[in-house]
Amino acid sequence: MALTSPGLTLAVPAMFGNIKPALDVIRRLGSTDFSADAPDYDIKPGATVKVPVSGIAAASAYDASTNNYTTGGTTNWASLTATHYLQGFDVSGANIDQGVDAPKLKQLFAARAGKGIAAACLANVKTALDGVTASTAVKLPAVASVAISDYLTLGSDLGWLNRADSVLAVNGAEYAKIKAVFASEHVIGDDRTLASFIGFADLVCVPSMTARAVIVPGGSFGTLARVPAVVARFAESGSQTDEDSGLAVGIVVADDQSQNRLIVNADLWFGSTVLSAPAAATTAGAVKVGTATGS
Repeated sequence: MALTSPGLTLAVPAMFGNIKPALDVIRRLGSTDFSADAPDYDIKPGATVKVPVSGIAAASAYDASTNNYTTGGTTNWASLTATHYLQGFDVSGANIDQGVDAPKLKQLFAARAGKGIAAACLANVKTALDGVTASTAVKLPAVASVAISDYLTLGSDLGWLNRADSVLAVNGAEYAKIKAVFASEHVIGDDRTLASFIGFADLVCVPSMTARAVIVPGGSFGTLARVPAVVARFAESGSQTDEDSGLAVGIVVADDQSQNRLIVNADLWFGSTVLSAPAAATTAGAVKVGTATGS
């Protein structure tokens, strides 16, 4: 069923406008979007689905004496579980397109539902990053004493790590410190410029992340967003897709005649995962940076 209410149509662009800042953080983390690759069956609200995220170590150059075509590299897998996120609002009256209800819908549904979805997605990302295995091999001095030179060599002794293809995700305190140490050396620029200076593809601040820093190699971060199947009859329902990001959000209008109200819901699955390197960081994956003892 397609959406027909002008009030909902008016609210959708504003809703996506409030979601996009979160999507930008996710995109900059180098996320592989598995949304189109989820299993081809109807996903019902409240269910879960898993897809794998892999880090693949390539085989070495061909050696005829050992026929190492047959040995290959190694593939490590992380499982991505998407969970159901629902944001709904009651709208009094029987028509959401007349009187004060149409602008009310744009403000409540678009701004609050959009920001709610964005916050839920970012919280999911922060949980994934904080869940990365704490590294015993890659550490920085304490925040108070860290210098540009420490960032320049961060992770450089990991033979498998391509720093130029990796993102440095940091929490708010670490981000402020990086800005400060660059400013003290009269180095200015946007996040990508500063990241390039220290050898990374991007520098992304994840404000509420507990970990001070996580090195996220290319291909080690995955996301899944999908609209659940509608399994009951509603006054109105449909899927709206943002042209810029491709994100789709389900919208369902429930008709509660007993209370003379409509209940408008934004409906979305979202999940994220990071393939974690082991504590010694001997094989590929995201690396949670620790603090050196006594620093």
